[in-house]
Amino acid sequence: MTRKQFLFVRNFAVCLAAFTLASATLAAAQTETVIHSFQSNSVTDGAMPIGGLVADQMGALYGTTFAGGKYNGGTVFKLAPPAVQGGVWKQNILYSFTGGPDSGGPWGTLVLDSKSGKIFGGTDCPGCSGVFELSPPAHSGLPWNEIMIYNSAQNGVFDLIADREGKLYGTTNTGGRYKAGSVFVLSFSGGVWKEQDIYSFTSVSGSSAFPGGLAFDSAGVLYGVTAYGGGNNAVGSLFSLTPPAGGSGAWTENILYSFFPGENNGFLPGGALTFDSTGAIYGTTAGGTGNVFQLVPPSVFGGLWTENVLYTFQGNGDGLQPQSGVIFDGTGALYGTAPLGGDLSCGFNGIIDGCGTIFKLAPPSAQGGTWTEQTLHEFTGFDNNGSDGVEPGVGAPFLAGSTLYGTTLQGGDPQVCFGPGDVGCGTVYMVTLP
Repeated sequence: MTRKQFLFVRNFAVCLAAFTLASATLAAAQTETVIHSFQSNSVTDGAMPIGGLVADQMGALYGTTFAGGKYNGGTVFKLAPPAVQGGVWKQNILYSFTGGPDSGGPWGTLVLDSKSGKIFGGTDCPGCSGVFELSPPAHSGLPWNEIMIYNSAQNGVFDLIADREGKLYGTTNTGGRYKAGSVFVLSFSGGVWKEQDIYSFTSVSGSSAFPGGLAFDSAGVLYGVTAYGGGNNAVGSLFSLTPPAGGSGAWTENILYSFFPGENNGFLPGGALTFDSTGAIYGTTAGGTGNVFQLVPPSVFGGLWTENVLYTFQGNGDGLQPQSGVIFDGTGALYGTAPLGGDLSCGFNGIIDGCGTIFKLAPPSAQGGTWTEQTLHEFTGFDNNGSDGVEPGVGAPFLAGSTLYGTTLQGGDPQVCFGPGDVGCGTVYMVTLP
């Protein structure tokens, strides 16, 4: 996905929004710290960290930047935690993409192989998109080795997930038999990676343009969302893909729920999906002012999934149009980010739509009660001399203990990376929860 496409999705949602100028939820006293500001003007550092973060067993964080690096084709980076609390995180650029045969424009959340130390991710590079594998060097200080294990040409590859066997699953934006998007699997066999499309979307069943992340349930069924399609006049869907019995044959696709504009259920779903212990699915929609939803599976076979809107964002100080999905903590509370809303010092094309927020949704004390939303942090990069982040990315924040980690697409040090109106190359932040 190009930056132009990314902004198109955001602007499309803005145009459909029915802004509700209600009082915003007051921010609680949380501690947010920028642990890295990207410096693309330094030539070697990255810029535009759109995706989420993952961590290794030592607490180091790994992520990607869509641009920047030695060749301005994007980077894979590592941030090692400080030896003492409050110290400086140490950044290491593991790889800089050229935008050529090694691809470029890495996008989404990485997959770490804890046994081999290898890193896998997807790219959205015009004419050179695909899935890459980064192998650590034999000796510290030597360069990492990058190879493309899947080339999808014009079809951008986004968030990857791995199953228990080490197979990689992902989506393409315009690939597949009907060029309306696909879900694929990569299997390692005989010393090579082999790709197979397990489903091709059609204009009838939905399009995976601007897809959300994939997720497995405990039975091995694959779930995801599409931002468009899902039935007549629908703008997005929740779908499932059931693997074939015996491991060979076609996967079976089902549209479980369709999102329609003008209804209270929201539309334009995106971001990663999250399951609870009952099999209910949680996610976000960006259409209108955006919401956080819960989809409850039917109690009888063949029944309908039921949607509950847990929270509808208000804008004007509150968050607006979330795209990142949500994650649970140990108490059943949900956390996520909204790229817009919050501090109103930020604007886009003359629209004052805010710098973005981090939010928490606390579950009700009794079944059927109301979830309580709390804005944990309002990003203020443009109004704070560029020191804070702006516009948290589409990757859900990462929770480790009582600390949230995430990225912002812009903000950080006050420097122009991509022209007028885009200030700062992005940040990695942490939020300490009470």
